[in-house]
Amino acid sequence: MAAHESIHEYYLHQHRNIENYLELCLNHPEIELVHELRLSIKKLRAFHKLAEHLNLNEIDEHIHIKRRVRKLYEVAGQLRDTQVQINLLSTFEEQTCVVYPEFSKWLHKRELKQVSRFSKKPQQVVPHATAQSTHQKIGDILALADDETILSGAGKVLTGLFVNASELCEASMNNRALHRIRTITKRMKYIFNIMAHSYPDFKFSQVSIESLRAIEAAAGHWHDNLVRIELLERFMGKMKFTDDSDKFRYQKLFNVCKSELDISFSETSLLVRKALLSESQEK
Repeated sequence: MAAHESIHEYYLHQHRNIENYLELCLNHPEIELVHELRLSIKKLRAFHKLAEHLNLNEIDEHIHIKRRVRKLYEVAGQLRDTQVQINLLSTFEEQTCVVYPEFSKWLHKRELKQVSRFSKKPQQVVPHATAQSTHQKIGDILALADDETILSGAGKVLTGLFVNASELCEASMNNRALHRIRTITKRMKYIFNIMAHSYPDFKFSQVSIESLRAIEAAAGHWHDNLVRIELLERFMGKMKFTDDSDKFRYQKLFNVCKSELDISFSETSLLVRKALLSESQEK
């Protein structure tokens, strides 16, 4: 099976993307730039997961760079969550013609703090000698592995992740389980994308890429609703209401958001069970 852009070249491309987006985000941490940075980090972490299955003797070397990248990813994720909530609140205000200036101000203040925190993190993630050596080792693993080894390794990684997600689906569904399923299926999708990029004929029979994309969209919507409730509860716990009208206004907002969260949870749970359990049973 002939590869298009080699998997090694694609790996180096993701490293360059992270460096580029880091530089852009340091100057202007806008929502789309932060989003693109996180996408590049997700793809890089998918490469790490794949490399671990190609050469297990190198797994300890990967831990260092993964931890450094994970810290940046978490900070960028917190910033993006706040930025998404600012946009969601603005849209909701336009649709309902009811404004929530106190919550909006609180979110913008939170964003500024996170921008400041985020601007410091990239300096801690800039590769030093050890991390650069690890990057080279992972690159070498991908460059030296033959097609059969890479295809076999990808199949084993995806199978392991699929089994983990399926087991979570079979148990009682809650926020924690759904979050884990979201994380696992997103990683599956990125590994799928890596393989499709360099090996267009790559197949994985347990679940389709279309189902993984559908799960990502539905679970992402649920996640945004969950974050909205969490931040709204935090804000309302700190706010000192001056009269009952303000309290009623925010309680009404909370009730609407909670209803949307419950609906998105049910819909997403149904979707992941159908995709991960039904499809595999049909194979």
